[in-house]
Amino acid sequence: MRVKVEHDGYFLPTDVKDAAVDIVTKSLQGITTVGGQFIVNDTLCFRKQRTGRITTCVMNSAPFLSKKFQHNLAQFQGCQGETKIEGQDIDGLITRTVKTVGYRIKDKDRLLEVLHRYIEENGRPDGSIYTLFPMFYGMYTERGLYDIECLPEDVKDLFEAVPGEKQFTLGVEFETGNVASSFRALNKLFVLFQRGVIDAGILVTSTDKQSSATRIWPVSNRNGSLQELRQRHYLDQVSLPLISVGFAPDGFDPSAPYLGRNGGLYRLKPTGKQDSTGDYEIFVGEDGEEILKPIGM
Repeated sequence: MRVKVEHDGYFLPTDVKDAAVDIVTKSLQGITTVGGQFIVNDTLCFRKQRTGRITTCVMNSAPFLSKKFQHNLAQFQGCQGETKIEGQDIDGLITRTVKTVGYRIKDKDRLLEVLHRYIEENGRPDGSIYTLFPMFYGMYTERGLYDIECLPEDVKDLFEAVPGEKQFTLGVEFETGNVASSFRALNKLFVLFQRGVIDAGILVTSTDKQSSATRIWPVSNRNGSLQELRQRHYLDQVSLPLISVGFAPDGFDPSAPYLGRNGGLYRLKPTGKQDSTGDYEIFVGEDGEEILKPIGM
């Protein structure tokens, strides 16, 4: 699995950020199909509908990826796979002990002053205060976990150090759906951050369409990716500390097995027959269904 960190979570303690990225990376790279790599069969296949119309069909199952990722994540100490928390289903949790000093604002009434200086120094649009305020309030008034290195020098004296050992929890969402599904996942992470259940979020999704999403699921609507999220300026809509990670297959091979719904791999079984048009060879799919492949493919 090829892994790319898109956004590395400003304000997070460095040791927490590095550990979380390492865990997510290893959980992704633990998803393999051929020779220790994640090789995908992106061959286009077809099915005959009841009307007699022949249409393309999805051969690779999204749950194969999500379930494998959740399982791999749960193998790490201090981590959980899929779980329900505050009534929300979430793909995983990563909890780390923080021994570094965090910071809290001394007077929360001066938080807007800090925000305006941060926006000014970083050239952010004035409207970004609407998304940054909930994040800064959660980080610097309710918790004492975060760094202030990214803040302007002239406001750092408004903060006090919070020493001592603390627990830092990151919520993980693994997205294989469309871009709207990714935004719902981000909203879920924000709600959990707002309730004090998590201290940061991690969004994992396809790196882009061309080398990932539409190659794994070529005819489905599972085409969400970091590429699409960037086009919609997703970071301007995020109100919690966030790490975003993209994944893509190591390669594509028409001889590779397909990703099965039950978490295993499967191959099409040839019948040696052709359909009535003579254009397709007939195979048997994962659940015994009839799958058509153009002759010669």
